[in-house]
Amino acid sequence: MVRDPFLPIEVSFLFCRRMIAQRRPKTNMHCDFLPKAAGRDSPQRNTARWWLAPAVIILLPVLGSFTAWASLIGWCSTRMCPAGSLLNLRGFLQPAPFTIAGATLLAVWYGLVVVLATIGWRLGLGTTTAREFVERTSSANFERRYFFLILAVSTIGVAYAYYRITAATSIVDALTTQTGNAFTEALPDSAGIATLRYATILAAPISVYLWRKKVLHPGFVLWAVLLLVANSMVASRLSLLMAVVVYIVLQAAVPRKSATTDRKSLRPWHIVTAVAIMFLMLTALNYVRNGNYYRDAGVSNPVAMNLYQSGAYLAVPAQVSMGVSDAIMRGTFDRPGSAVVSVSAALPSFLVPAHEVRAKESLGADSYDFSVSFAPNFTTNSEFADIYADFGAWGWLYTLLLFPLAGYVFGRFLTYGPVIAGSAGVIAYCFAEVWRIQLLTQGITVFLVLLTLVCVFVAARGQSPGKLEDMVSRGNVKSSD
Repeated sequence: MVRDPFLPIEVSFLFCRRMIAQRRPKTNMHCDFLPKAAGRDSPQRNTARWWLAPAVIILLPVLGSFTAWASLIGWCSTRMCPAGSLLNLRGFLQPAPFTIAGATLLAVWYGLVVVLATIGWRLGLGTTTAREFVERTSSANFERRYFFLILAVSTIGVAYAYYRITAATSIVDALTTQTGNAFTEALPDSAGIATLRYATILAAPISVYLWRKKVLHPGFVLWAVLLLVANSMVASRLSLLMAVVVYIVLQAAVPRKSATTDRKSLRPWHIVTAVAIMFLMLTALNYVRNGNYYRDAGVSNPVAMNLYQSGAYLAVPAQVSMGVSDAIMRGTFDRPGSAVVSVSAALPSFLVPAHEVRAKESLGADSYDFSVSFAPNFTTNSEFADIYADFGAWGWLYTLLLFPLAGYVFGRFLTYGPVIAGSAGVIAYCFAEVWRIQLLTQGITVFLVLLTLVCVFVAARGQSPGKLEDMVSRGNVKSSD
């Protein structure tokens, strides 16, 4: 049985509360430490919404990928793509064959992923969390302490990353020549202080939430968002997109009965504006990083660059998945793997020896035994195909075993207050990327989950015992005359 990582935090909190109660003068006051069932406005009820189900999160991007794949094939077949740039703009030359056998194998794969993730998610949501711990982690005092811990980690990480970058390259030259990829190349591949920069993924959305709740100064919000943008220039779109998902999940955890501006002011035009801002930010980031690449391919408009980049980003995983699946079913691509060696498929990426996986800087046609056409600069092509190519069929089995655990962590985070529930967005983003890459074992995911647990422990333990009266005023500690 896997030990619940959340249990020590709750036990420590409840033990301290009991000690405080014993040391205070007797006032006929008693604390109710028994877990309560999920009430009408409990986090469990508020976050168990259809669009947060693993099935929705996993399958919608898959549908988007195959839609983009078909759209790009149709668009370029009408000679709308610049001549001679098919490979550069859509990410592949010859479309993979769409066969019944290949489609069936993919359907079985995604079906198993969804079922296993949903089982874990249901178990996590069904776990009864100590009511007092949930209330404490929803208090403004805890939320501020938790945020400042993460903000401090973010600041250290980003500052160190840019220190390393400035020592290796010129930031101004990289920006003016649209070669922002040099930022990433200047950083070490191994885990270290620079890894702390990924804390911006949590810091920025939490800062916006606390500002809208009117418990955080706008200056801290600006700083957290600037750190996220600075990290996005190093880590491409992943940090930015994951932060958006974290904020969406965080907002979903806000109790519906709360009469805050978070619920009242949300209008359709807000969503449209947010999407437009996101598109413009991605356009700017893509232009900085890949402007020269698309000019060489015959595209000079930054918006068109971003559309082609987004289209290929979505379409190539469908192309590779379909081609590899068809080759497996035809018997031309056979990788059984090993019951022992393939265990690496389920280990954190920083524990896997480098020789057991392919280099990701560039992939050749032989990466999938020449079974599918794709551009070599696309390196996150399909979790389904990459796991099979690196670890074989045994790798599929071990990878599938990760999804119940990930689903449980996802559901369990959702049972806490909003700022902790926001970390469920990290797992949600991993689910949303199943169509192209395995993120559950990546160091960034492991780091953010551990960061959440550590900061929760420190923020909860660091609160003053004198705050017990706040619990009384909210009705969590009952007193009788």
